[in-house]
Amino acid sequence: MKKPIAILGTDGAIAMSFARPTAAAFALTGANTGNLAFQYAAFHRVLGDARITVPFSFDPAELRERCRLVCIPAANFLYSGFDLGDLARRLEATGLPLLVLGLGAQAFKDIGEVKLKPGTERLLHLFRERCRRIMLRGRHTAAVLERHGVQNFEVLGCPSNFINPNPALGAGIAARLAERPLNSVAFAPTFYPYNVAIERALLDEIGMDRLAEIVAQDPLAAIAVARGDTTSPESAAWLAERAGFLSKATPAEREALCGRMRAYFSAEAWLESYQRVDAVIGTRIHGAALGWQAGRAALVVSYDLRTEELAETMGLPLVKTAGLKPGAALALMTERVGAMAPQYDARRRGLAARLVALLGEHDVTPGPILAQLATGRAPAPFGDEAYGGAAEPAAAPKHWGFLEQYNRNRIAGWVASSDATPPSVTIRFDGRDIGTIIAENPRPDIGPNAWTFELKPPAEAVTRDVVRVEAIFTASGQPLRNSPVVTSIAADDAEKVLRGSEGYLFLRNDSNRVIDQVTGKRVLSVGELAQWEAFLRGLDAAAQARQARVIYLVAPNKECVFAEFLPADVVVAETRPVRQLQALAARLDLRATRMVYPLEALRRAGPRFATYPKGDSHWSDYGATVALEALYEALGLPHAQPADFQTEFRNADLLSKLGGVCVEPQPVLVRRPAAVGVGDNGVLNTGRRLDLRAGKGAAPEEKRLLIMHDSFGEWLIPPLAERFAHATAIWNASLGPAVLEDVQPDVIILERAERFLVVPPYFG
Repeated sequence: MKKPIAILGTDGAIAMSFARPTAAAFALTGANTGNLAFQYAAFHRVLGDARITVPFSFDPAELRERCRLVCIPAANFLYSGFDLGDLARRLEATGLPLLVLGLGAQAFKDIGEVKLKPGTERLLHLFRERCRRIMLRGRHTAAVLERHGVQNFEVLGCPSNFINPNPALGAGIAARLAERPLNSVAFAPTFYPYNVAIERALLDEIGMDRLAEIVAQDPLAAIAVARGDTTSPESAAWLAERAGFLSKATPAEREALCGRMRAYFSAEAWLESYQRVDAVIGTRIHGAALGWQAGRAALVVSYDLRTEELAETMGLPLVKTAGLKPGAALALMTERVGAMAPQYDARRRGLAARLVALLGEHDVTPGPILAQLATGRAPAPFGDEAYGGAAEPAAAPKHWGFLEQYNRNRIAGWVASSDATPPSVTIRFDGRDIGTIIAENPRPDIGPNAWTFELKPPAEAVTRDVVRVEAIFTASGQPLRNSPVVTSIAADDAEKVLRGSEGYLFLRNDSNRVIDQVTGKRVLSVGELAQWEAFLRGLDAAAQARQARVIYLVAPNKECVFAEFLPADVVVAETRPVRQLQALAARLDLRATRMVYPLEALRRAGPRFATYPKGDSHWSDYGATVALEALYEALGLPHAQPADFQTEFRNADLLSKLGGVCVEPQPVLVRRPAAVGVGDNGVLNTGRRLDLRAGKGAAPEEKRLLIMHDSFGEWLIPPLAERFAHATAIWNASLGPAVLEDVQPDVIILERAERFLVVPPYFG
């Protein structure tokens, strides 16, 4: 049974709040009762697995023992006034993967205002390392992350957007507003002195006869007043000088307004209270958003970027303070609810589907209501009587498809369906939507209900040379086959491909000068050989001290394996870096280290299957299996059982640079190794660490394996993990004593692509 997920904060309520002093109860909310909204959503809507709540003062060792993942329902953590170093240290000490929901940045007019303190910056980079993808509130926060070099994120708004289970929530709100007058309105202000003018204007427009309540979220003094404390020195001073529009009111008016103030220490009690109003207007995003989740019309009056981006992402009716004329808020709310509500339902369905996919990347089961919202179906047990929703539709049709082409000019593929209606496909670059298309042209070679889709990426989306391309079904959020794929979309990609004979493609004009390497024009310098010598000596000595064995596996260049298909003017030379390195290793008389370069084995294996696909620079499943056999022989392990392969279309990195179809038939293993992941720091590529153990039915060696690797090693990790009691895989070329001390390996495998040998690694 899986360990539970730890959720930082509350489950959306402060237990025994009525018996707690105001300051104590308020502190438990995180110093803003609005936090209860998204904490409630995280606990009761987003997560479907076993979960517990833990305070921010958690003990890292205890949390590591009890839980498998830490979920952080985040607020506007990225703020110049915060230093969240203590939280960063605690989370880092757990060693657990993280799931961050709703991270926001706090700025008024420009993201340049966000100057992160060292502790908060460390927390952000910990999120990058430990999360598969970080769920962000909006586009402004995304810009802050990009400025700090963080790319693994997705803009999905706030979890509180998924509280109400009605898939037709927006349409129901619009219909209710059209039928009922606005007799009762709740007001959710900030009480900030700089918002006096706008909040006073909103209050005057609502009027005392319609004012149902004034919701207080912070500061502490406002909560105290809402609980009836207007006479303590702290409350009196706040009301007199720092309570915004309340401080400007006459004593009699202030007394009347204080009598309408409410504060909630339970999200459900808050939502229940809104059942008696017709609308909510507020400069507080969650005060207004909970009104919407309660099924009531709402208008967010935005005075800063954090409020604006969250309302924009979730599709809530929004007006900026600069664009709101006095006395126009209620009419504007009516207009915008009518225009936006139907779009809101489709938007929320798409956001829910994308959140479900994000949870899947973290091995987290979505809550049943979130999962149903992602499909647009009404979830049980909420039926027509509960919220007036439409009858549940028939089972949705099944869709499947394939992502075939991805470059800077064209993203394309095909989709098929169990019915005659083409599904829509959403394309993402690095987690951000760049467009949605409905498949149109028939694809009869696939089937009767099959169509092609094509999208030209907008110019503003093509900002990086290497991107993570995703194609998902818009309605469900499920990926198409071959999605996601990390690929180059650089303008000069075609110049990096060398065309050989019989359709073979090779790499050229790369930063490592692979063609110059294989032809002997680029060799290791004296200084580079000295660095290699220091590395090998340090590694060998450390391995001997630990009585560990070391295999240094060089993945041969495709140009060397299929030299006969190179252009006639490209002749493979023996005076190339790998041969220099082999000679160096022989001279050093290493005791614990052995170098393996399975060139001949891969050349001999070629006729059966393609050890390297024609259009890719990496080896195939079959090529990796051949290299593994050389590894097993070097380690003295029994050879693996004969593997079965089938032909499937897979990504080809060289083919994808030419602007056409990016996939080709390749030999693919029928049975995948059953290694089980027990730890993943979530880092992409360099720096990534995986901890694995052998799967059920395997008979591993009672030893610990450390494998340092690059992209070729991705094929080797699962089968190797089946052979050892515990395996740790780190994407890096260099190695140090600290890693050896941590992993305590009996066997060390270092895998490196041949073309990368011109960059010597370091030991220590």
